[in-house]
Amino acid sequence: MPQPVRIAIIGAALSANKGAAAMVESVMARLPNEMGECHFDILTTYPDADASRLPVGADASIVGLQPLRLALVEFPVACLAFLMRKLRLPLFWVRSRGCKSMLDAAVVVDVAGISFADGRGFAIVIYNALMTGVPLLLGVPTVKAAQALGPFQTVPNKLLAPLVLRRVRTVCARGARTREHLDSLGGINAIDVADLAFSLDEAAAFPDAVATALDAIDKDFIVVMPSAVVRGIYESTGGNYVSAMAAVVADIRHKTGCSVVIAPHSYRAGLPEGRMNDGPVCREVAEACSGDSQVLGLDFDLTAGELRHLVAHSSVLVTSRFHAMISGLATSTPTIVVGWSHKYREVLDDFGLASLGLDSSALNKPSEIADIVAEVLASKEDISRQISAALPAVKIRSLRNFSAIAEAADR
Repeated sequence: MPQPVRIAIIGAALSANKGAAAMVESVMARLPNEMGECHFDILTTYPDADASRLPVGADASIVGLQPLRLALVEFPVACLAFLMRKLRLPLFWVRSRGCKSMLDAAVVVDVAGISFADGRGFAIVIYNALMTGVPLLLGVPTVKAAQALGPFQTVPNKLLAPLVLRRVRTVCARGARTREHLDSLGGINAIDVADLAFSLDEAAAFPDAVATALDAIDKDFIVVMPSAVVRGIYESTGGNYVSAMAAVVADIRHKTGCSVVIAPHSYRAGLPEGRMNDGPVCREVAEACSGDSQVLGLDFDLTAGELRHLVAHSSVLVTSRFHAMISGLATSTPTIVVGWSHKYREVLDDFGLASLGLDSSALNKPSEIADIVAEVLASKEDISRQISAALPAVKIRSLRNFSAIAEAADR
């Protein structure tokens, strides 16, 4: 009986950032259509939390790959393995769990979402290089599935990005701006794709507690998804993010009459706010709006599919999280983004909606964001049809990720 094809997934987790979870779940759900039966090793920074998040029935294992372990254990082992490969010596001695998982795989799939982008900080660029560099040093075919990359103008990015990306089997560019950045480096095997999460299945229903909470507000609601990342960017310029978002919600209520649901798209229960945890900032915004009974804060750790189900039930989505935007577009929900990178607009471009991609500085004028929400709500049916018309072509491009992965494993 043939054994399942082994696939190693790096760069994401099933818990915390539900956008990353959407990409992982999409790979596990769709790749067997291209490659037959698969076994997935998910190399994650949150092994304990992810163990309980594995999809029911999935042939998958959780492998802990925390940043310190990556830097201090797996990367040195991979460097030694690279030297051994050059000397044509066997690698049977490799036993560290991360490297062993990658060596056993037919292909390593990097689903980082965004990497090697200027402005993300020195430590994150180093982490990007280590994460993708380990399988390359081991000699395992590696595909960077749909993600935003570049620009590559700052140190160490302009040194490390070409060093790593020119050795990746295929880089899947998630938009025109990313493709331009990659072309500026030269020597990279890049293809044009849409995001993996366009292939994610929506959950069939809400958890009981969420359904009960939603019963307390009007059925015609707008979803607002604040972001800890955008909070950090906005407050670095002297702004008060919570006050600005609360003002956006109050103005939306005043100008549309719709209820508002505030929900996190990244969530780590019981932990402080951070890049992977919007729970605390969402609670602060909801508390600032607590005087309005038609503003509901959902403080639940929902799956990527359940969050997509929530977005699908909304009239309009206002978000600062990339994969919340993907859920809006995938469900033909009019979507307004208050973001920070080219990665948002290059996807909105595919739907002719780049004008709905705002910079975080738009929070300086909350009433103007609410005006846009009101305008979008008034044109909801037309915008939904516009999204629906563009969606089939985008989904076809999303499927290119999986054929690229399969081709890399077959070479």
